[in-house]
Amino acid sequence: MPPWLDSRLLGHADKPAIAGPWGVTTYADLRVLMNKATASLRQLALDRPTAFAIVGEHGPASAAWLLALCDAGHFVAPLAGSSAEHPPKLAQIHAQWIVSTRGHEWSLLPRVDEPSNHPLFERLRAQRHSGLVLFSSGTSGRPKAMVHDFVGLLAAYASRHENRLPVLALLGFDHIGGLHTLFGCLAAGSLLVVPSDRSPAAVATAMAQYRVAVLPASPTFLNLLVASGEYQRHDLSALRLISYGTEPMTENLLARAREAFPGVRFLQTFGTSETGIVRTESPDPASTFVRLEDSAMEWKVVADELWLRSPTQIVGYLGGDSARFTDDGWFRTGDKVESGPNGTLRVVGRFGEMINVGGEKLMPAEVEAIVLEVSGVVDCRVRGEPHALTGQTVAVDIVAAAGMELEALRASIRIKCREQLAAYKVPTRVTFVTSVSGDRLKKLRDLPRP
Repeated sequence: MPPWLDSRLLGHADKPAIAGPWGVTTYADLRVLMNKATASLRQLALDRPTAFAIVGEHGPASAAWLLALCDAGHFVAPLAGSSAEHPPKLAQIHAQWIVSTRGHEWSLLPRVDEPSNHPLFERLRAQRHSGLVLFSSGTSGRPKAMVHDFVGLLAAYASRHENRLPVLALLGFDHIGGLHTLFGCLAAGSLLVVPSDRSPAAVATAMAQYRVAVLPASPTFLNLLVASGEYQRHDLSALRLISYGTEPMTENLLARAREAFPGVRFLQTFGTSETGIVRTESPDPASTFVRLEDSAMEWKVVADELWLRSPTQIVGYLGGDSARFTDDGWFRTGDKVESGPNGTLRVVGRFGEMINVGGEKLMPAEVEAIVLEVSGVVDCRVRGEPHALTGQTVAVDIVAAAGMELEALRASIRIKCREQLAAYKVPTRVTFVTSVSGDRLKKLRDLPRP
């Protein structure tokens, strides 16, 4: 662990660090857990840096092991859920040990595997740096394993000033956004609040109990929170900031969220697992355009695609090529963007999600924005389907409000789309489903089709 972070944790002392279903853990308690994890590592008598997987969610044990493994120079992959869900990922990193965590508790289990001699691990070993392995969400393909220089990644948080505003841990422990929240809180001495689950009811309950001031969320979750009405059933008056990212935000949803939370500041964030989180500014809180204001991050737009170059970007992929990185270090994000006034940008979607209807191209988000305006639609996912004549056609999956007459809702959706969209953008198939999002609270584009 970098000396600056160790000094911060000592300085925070008896301040609350992490709160959740297990209760409140202070920074002093967290250091005790870190020391216990370090003692467990010493008992293993490992003669070289080794790959570990921490399987669990945000919590004191997970945070303690993450920092202890960083301090000891090992390689660590945070994974959500249970180890039974991740055999391919565990094999890809050659994990020799699994730490299963829950609240303050953990179990340390050996895993039969040969140590990895991957060149990326060897490079970090030579530098005596620990490694952090993150897996992509797999929303548009097979998850990829990305290796960060853990010490270098943490260095980006050294400039954080002390801030005692409680922050909710909505994005997962295995997600770059979730780790960004964790590292930011630890560096600033803030309280990280972990809900019992990620349902709107559980999140609102935790926010009210611990007077949460900052809510980092995805547009998908904000839509669920507003549609559920849970924000009205709890005292969320301490909330000051809602940051949102991970997927495009529609103007309609942003307007509804701002109406639900008057007086709360909304800030669009941006980042990738490959480059880390970018500091941003929203010049107009009612706009979905954003300005990238990060002196450590370079950016440019090439053929409508956002390219980034960052000191916190990954050292490479495990088991995959680095074709998305140019020879001079630019990362091609795959995000299609529009340029706005005064150097602002708006992410309109992923190039891989683009739908091509007989040569006419569209992004799912522009159709979803219209469909979400229909009364009775809780959420939706637009996607392309194969078509014999046009190559693709537009289809939409709908999560309907309880008690809705589905055929009437289907008719309303088609009428709305015909009124406001070009003919090739109008969905030819409307299917009703129970969910369009996954564990990372954003739309899954590669779910099995109904």
